Amino acid sequence: MCYNAFMENETLEAVLKASGSQLALFLTTLVFGIISIKLFIKLLKRILLISSMDNAVVRFFTHGIEIILSVLLVLYDLSLLNIPLTSMIAVISAFGVAIGLAIQDSIANVANGLIMIGTRPFKVGDYVQIGSDEGRIEELGLMNTILSTVDNKKLILPNRHVSTSRILNYNTNPIRRIDLYFSVDYETDVDKALEATKSACLSCRKVLRSPAPRIELYDMASSSLTISAWCWIDSHDYYDAFFEIKKAVWNAYKESRITIPFDQLVISERPGGTSRKRTQVVRQKSGDVVKSGETGR
Repeated sequence: MCYNAFMENETLEAVLKASGSQLALFLTTLVFGIISIKLFIKLLKRILLISSMDNAVVRFFTHGIEIILSVLLVLYDLSLLNIPLTSMIAVISAFGVAIGLAIQDSIANVANGLIMIGTRPFKVGDYVQIGSDEGRIEELGLMNTILSTVDNKKLILPNRHVSTSRILNYNTNPIRRIDLYFSVDYETDVDKALEATKSACLSCRKVLRSPAPRIELYDMASSSLTISAWCWIDSHDYYDAFFEIKKAVWNAYKESRITIPFDQLVISERPGGTSRKRTQVVRQKSGDVVKSGETGR
């Protein structure tokens, strides 16, 4: 406390001793310095954006330079008033330690933000899945990563959470595979179903011809055959291709009279007296009827 009081007295004494010309020079330098820094940062940002540097890197780099230049400007202006800089630096250091202890989590977010900017697991505009969250990257800041979900919600994730989570980037590669599965009845001609599925997939504009779609008998389930359709598409066309392929396959099955199995439940109750009743469940699947009876008290 004595040291702080001494510094305050020393600083106040230096300000009081300053002449009018020194104060005028201080204010002039401060105003023109702030304007010059703003113009320089704006020019630097435009130059960097013309290059191939990522937008998040540009924002972080220019913001850091702006802070450094602002601190140097303040120190220089204080020296014009004959304020000892060693005392000011000591004060700034003390405040820095105190603030650092108070914002440890924020510092961790900044550190992880720097790591992500350096490693670049994603960039602005990429569609990613981070842990259980997914969306399109809107902004990569020093503290947070901002996502825009498919239903247009804004999702803000701390950078320390992002860096420790599993990151799945859907836009790293220009093309990706979409995996779809369709069920057909056991009485269906498999070759006919495979050909109808392939023709439907190739009729979609979003499906790439190279690599070619792969249509196979994927599984023989308990009540149906499963046909897999693995189609390659442009990464940004995922959802459009997803709905387009499903609609095309449905129309192809309908045109080829290929049966898609589904469950039908018919529940009937027969009175069995005041104390007993019998429930009969009829389960129909693709023409097969299975009956089960249950007696309750």
